[in-house]
Amino acid sequence: MREKFGFIRLPVLLVVFFFIGRLALGAAGASYDIGNRLFSMVILQVHLALLWPAVGRRYRGYGIGGSILVAVMIVFVSQALIWSMTAISYLAGIHTYFNDPVAINGTPEPIGLGAAMISRTITFVANCVVGAILGAIGWALGGLIPAERI
Repeated sequence: MREKFGFIRLPVLLVVFFFIGRLALGAAGASYDIGNRLFSMVILQVHLALLWPAVGRRYRGYGIGGSILVAVMIVFVSQALIWSMTAISYLAGIHTYFNDPVAINGTPEPIGLGAAMISRTITFVANCVVGAILGAIGWALGGLIPAERI
């Protein structure tokens, strides 16, 4: 497990970079639409959940289980940041992209803390399941990565 944590350092750094980017753009007053185009954490986690298990298979020799674990770990970190910042934003009474109603329920109507956290918890679990599926697909795609220079 320790080796897997070391392996996902780069993807986690990218997730944190996107997290900070979303915070910075929100604090600067950029629209949610612009912030999402530039720093979508969910789109990033989908890409990482597909690609990093493939890299793990080819260059670390991960089996399908190890590749799925790597994908879920990356998605878990991303979703934990989203979930935590949603709670902090509500509790601190500040507007961020993380408590924007469009981000939570897809509509501009305000949503309360309880409903928001239930929604975020459901998507946290759902995204981890999707991450596991993407990890398996990524593992399958790992066979396409050349083992040597061509």
